[in-house]
Amino acid sequence: MNVVAQARASLDDQRLTLTVKTDFSEFRDHLSRADGATGVNPAFDPHHSFLSPDASFWISAEDQDGGIASCIAYRTFHTHDVRDLIRTMEIFCEGPCATHTGTMDLVIPEETPHISGLVGFPGGLWVRSDYRGNGLSAHMMRAVRNEALHRYLLDWEVAITFQNITESASMRDIYNFQDVVPCVDGYFPPTQRAERIALQYSSRAHLVRNLAGPGRVHRRPAHGSRLPTGPDGPAMAYRTSPLHRSPRT
Repeated sequence: MNVVAQARASLDDQRLTLTVKTDFSEFRDHLSRADGATGVNPAFDPHHSFLSPDASFWISAEDQDGGIASCIAYRTFHTHDVRDLIRTMEIFCEGPCATHTGTMDLVIPEETPHISGLVGFPGGLWVRSDYRGNGLSAHMMRAVRNEALHRYLLDWEVAITFQNITESASMRDIYNFQDVVPCVDGYFPPTQRAERIALQYSSRAHLVRNLAGPGRVHRRPAHGSRLPTGPDGPAMAYRTSPLHRSPRT
C-alpha cells in the first residue's frame, strides 16, 4: 500500500473527511480562535498576502459533526531564486505586515541547489487536541502535497522552520523534506530577537517518489465531475468546496 492509500485508510478509521478549500478568510478565522494555535502565518492570511484560488488552497479534516479536527494550507510562488523571497521576507508577507519588513542576512550554504520556478510552500498545520498523537499531522502533510502535485507543475517545495522543529526527529519525519540547511542565524524581525531558522526543501522528483507506490487511489468525483488523477502519482479522495476568490488588501 502506498503512503497516500495508508493516509486515506487512517483518516477513514478516524472518521475524518478531507475538504479542499480556497477561502482563506475561513482559514484565518479558524486559526485565530483554535485551541493551541499560535496565530496565523501572514503568508496564509488574506489581509497580508495575495491568495488566489488558482495558486493556493487549504485542507480541513472534518469530523462527523463538521468540526475541524486538523487543517493545513498551501500556496505557490513564481521566483527566480527562493533566497530573494526569504531575504526580503516576501515568502511570509506580500502586503502590509509591520513585523515582516526590511531584509535579513541569510546563511544558506553555497552548495544548496538553486531553487527557482514554481515553488510550493506548505504551512499552518494544526491538529485539535483530541486528535493529537495518532499520526494525523503526517497524514495532513501527505494530503496537502498530493493535492498540490495534482494542481501545480511544481519545481520545488520549501518550508522555513525554527530550530526546535528541525532538531526534532519526529517533526522531521512529519515534514519529510529532501534536505534541511541553515537559513537565518541572527536577528529575525518577526520575533524581534535572534533566532536559528532552517530552510527545508524538496525537488518535485523527491515529492513524487515519496507519494508514489505500486497501487493507485482515485479521487471521488466532486459535484458530479470526474477529476483526473494526474501523471505523477495517486490522488487521495477529497470533498471539494466551491471556489471563492480571497480579497486582496
